[in-house]
Amino acid sequence: MSPPRAVAPKDRYRVERTMRTIVTTDSVAQAERSDHWAHEMSKLFVGLEARPMERTPFHGQAANEDLGLIHLSSISAGPLRVRRTARTIAQHEWDHYKVALQTAGTCVIEQDEVCSTLGPGDIAVCDTSRPYSFTYDADFRTVLLLFPRSMLPVRPEALRDLTARRISADEGVAAVVGPFLRSLSEQVRGCAGPAVGSLMDGAVSLVTALVTENLARSAAPPPQDAMMLRIRAYIENRLSDPGLTPDSIAEAHGISRRYLFKLFAAQGLTVAGWIRVRRLERCARDLANATTVEQPISMVAARWGLLDGRHFSRVFKSAYGETPRDFRRRTLAGTDRS
Repeated sequence: MSPPRAVAPKDRYRVERTMRTIVTTDSVAQAERSDHWAHEMSKLFVGLEARPMERTPFHGQAANEDLGLIHLSSISAGPLRVRRTARTIAQHEWDHYKVALQTAGTCVIEQDEVCSTLGPGDIAVCDTSRPYSFTYDADFRTVLLLFPRSMLPVRPEALRDLTARRISADEGVAAVVGPFLRSLSEQVRGCAGPAVGSLMDGAVSLVTALVTENLARSAAPPPQDAMMLRIRAYIENRLSDPGLTPDSIAEAHGISRRYLFKLFAAQGLTVAGWIRVRRLERCARDLANATTVEQPISMVAARWGLLDGRHFSRVFKSAYGETPRDFRRRTLAGTDRS
């Protein structure tokens, strides 16, 4: 299995506001509702098969918000079977993780011969690069969070131990993730500018914590995965330090520079490249924030450890396709229009 690809900054910030899509059967003739729903779900979730399970008139409504690379959906519908097969996967490559929060009714989720039943408040994770199914025997409501696999700092093969398994929201990190996703699905409409990036990072960070906690409960994660999580957290907390280098990171973790490079190479990354991506994302967020509009661009860059103004301008344009000044002007103009 190939390692996850790093998400380029210009891709992560392609959207500076949420984009909302509504799918409903309310205005569709009863005889056509099943086909209408199946067609719209296939478009919304890239090749997903979604078929009602009863002959009686089907009813369903889905609200989908795109937050950059994250897709957040709130769905309520009648009895339904949803699946992604090997055939549809071959036709539509879409390597994402899907986090499902059951908010009403029940769901049976299956993947890799693991079968779990979710009740209200329960959470499960599945990998869209492999076949899976969701079966709802009665009316239900669910919140779905989808994001590229490369955004989760855990090797896909390690996550196989967790996919399709019920995670109770009664304790631990799940007790935070459940209410967060429910609230996010209700309140995210209309968010724009830097709030989109903050919500995106917050959602993925919480899912990372959820996955890490549950993998630790089931079995000790491979040492390299645990080390990589610690290193990424270390980098995240020191992005403003101009002295953050591979040597300082390796020394802080008691490993060699060579082993550090090996850990990142296993995920298709480089140490310097990852630091640069995260610093540029922080700069982009500040540049898109109306409260920092009076701050010189050089000050924004220096705040995140990028002291050479000309170099910052070059790497920012390479990543985002426009200069920092043009990026700030465009994103702030977009916020003003919202």
